[in-house]
Amino acid sequence: MARPGGGWRDLKEEVLRLYSPLDVAQRYGLELRRMGRVWATRCPFHPDTRPSFFVYPDGFHCFGCGWHGNVVDFVAAAEQVDWREALHLLAGGHLGAPKAARPPAPEERAPAAEELAAVQVAWEACRRHLYDRRPREYLARRGIPLDVAEGLGLGYWAPGVATRLEALGLVEAALSVGLLRRRRSPTGEELPRYWEPFRGRVIIPDLTRDGQAQWLTGRAADDTTEPKYLNLSLPKPLLGLDTVEGEEVALVEGPLDWVAARAMGLPAVATLGAHVGRLKLTLLARFRHIYLLLDADEAGQQAARDLAKALGRRAVIVPLPKGVKDVADLLLVQGGKGRLLRAIEAAREKGGG
Repeated sequence: MARPGGGWRDLKEEVLRLYSPLDVAQRYGLELRRMGRVWATRCPFHPDTRPSFFVYPDGFHCFGCGWHGNVVDFVAAAEQVDWREALHLLAGGHLGAPKAARPPAPEERAPAAEELAAVQVAWEACRRHLYDRRPREYLARRGIPLDVAEGLGLGYWAPGVATRLEALGLVEAALSVGLLRRRRSPTGEELPRYWEPFRGRVIIPDLTRDGQAQWLTGRAADDTTEPKYLNLSLPKPLLGLDTVEGEEVALVEGPLDWVAARAMGLPAVATLGAHVGRLKLTLLARFRHIYLLLDADEAGQQAARDLAKALGRRAVIVPLPKGVKDVADLLLVQGGKGRLLRAIEAAREKGGG
């Protein structure tokens, strides 16, 4: 489509005529559910546990985070571009054909209310054991102050968590998200008994703004237990996103780096895996400055370069101080916080931020 002689306004009117909000939502593969004259889905712009994003004939609105706009606004947010480039993407037909609707994969599904209740109950039980000897010793080895750990909601899965879940009738919900697991006979047959896979692990939660646990991971309290991290069978969040305020954020890699960054006073969120999908990137749309503090190895630096390319000028790669392999190491280095802050400032000045 050529740009009309009338300028941006005419081009926008033409784009809005050609593309409906429903068409654009389908082209981005959103899982839509019809509700009368509108369609509902989980919001692509914040960690949404239930359908709060509505597609209307003339635009979009999320009742969870408040995001709203038309098809141009949606593409701009999803692609991390300004409205002019979004117009060109739409006008040039670069969005591709609508993606076929598909049922969510098990790891992508939104948790049910009872499952969230089970996560909350388990987390509350684990918090009471943060000051037990084993988690205290582990946190001390990693240089994490106990008051910081408590402020971030860390805990420890000790005996008794399963009993609490059972008393509240949440065993089935706990089994469905992986907080508990069925025991099996030698022939593979499921038994009525269950076991606690998170037992003996330091629990790191992802909290909502009002302090509710919506996800958690368990870190082995020693260096020999495998796997090192054990996650729920729920979608992985951008850890800590809901509790960050302001226009700047530090993006780190993994739960322990997130705890370390928060311990050093940074407004940090963490990726939970090497690949960060496009919809997760849209969750960072509200930040004007994003500092990429990924691991110093080649894999980490390649991920940082990929993210910087995807996020555009708002993102700055921050090289870690020499001899440090990740952010968590800086808690064990004398003057580590100051060295990190100086590295961020140097990267900001170099990037023109």
